[in-house]
Amino acid sequence: MNALSQLTYLAWWFIRARFTGRRKPLQSVVFVTNGCDSTCRHCTVCTRQGELYAKPFTNIEKDLDECYALDARMLDLEGVHLLHWQDGEHKVNDIFTLAKDKGFYSTSTMIPAADYAAWEQLNVDVDVLWVSIMGIKDCSYLENLRGASLYMVVNSQNYQELPAVLEFLQQQSQIRQIAFNFHTPFQGTEHLALNKQQREEVIKQLIAYKRRGYRIMNSVSGLKNMLTLNFTRRCWICNFIYCDGRRSPQCIDNLDSGICQHCGFSMAGEMNAVFSCKPDTILAGLGIRL
Repeated sequence: MNALSQLTYLAWWFIRARFTGRRKPLQSVVFVTNGCDSTCRHCTVCTRQGELYAKPFTNIEKDLDECYALDARMLDLEGVHLLHWQDGEHKVNDIFTLAKDKGFYSTSTMIPAADYAAWEQLNVDVDVLWVSIMGIKDCSYLENLRGASLYMVVNSQNYQELPAVLEFLQQQSQIRQIAFNFHTPFQGTEHLALNKQQREEVIKQLIAYKRRGYRIMNSVSGLKNMLTLNFTRRCWICNFIYCDGRRSPQCIDNLDSGICQHCGFSMAGEMNAVFSCKPDTILAGLGIRL
């Protein structure tokens, strides 16, 4: 699908959602493998219990059909071990080819920084590649990174490294941008969450860097939302299909836990800003996909 067609679809989706109350996802996240080697567990997708699981190709195809039927046209395929996924003759590139054949006009995925060199050798046809880093140490893997973007979850152990990470980014013109989330204090990981003072310090720091021209994906409007967390959630814009078969119309399953009041997923702030017609957020979103 060309850029004009994508813009037309996005505009029509937005008009129906914003002015008629239609609640259909724009993006789907499908997990292909479970497990995670990270100790932070900053999301709910890590099903570490039991053996590692790789979803069969036929199951993936059914998931994609389901997401497409929901009207999602942007697809995020995830799994820490996605690099090594294989089902018979099918390899990881076949999943992204299948997505395009199904009609999804934009695909994305995320890989750990340490896997970038091996991933590059696969020549996977993905539209948006996010490379996850936990701090400045991981940047040592990325001096040869081309055309991809960085992703970092800011927590109590790495927030002081932000200036170093951003300076690295500025020196690497071939890296597109960096997106930031904040640690969400899921049970057992509360110690990794920024306290109120640290969170305010970090967000104001990011806004200042953004205004100085640093290539930060988060919009100023979205970051301001994450500063207060006092905004209407639009998390239905993205649906999730996990490896264990769960389906979720938002980023977490247990909305009664109160975790939303401590949300660290910056996309929540960005989605609200889009619905508030904030120009900087709309342009940031278009810049990722187009």
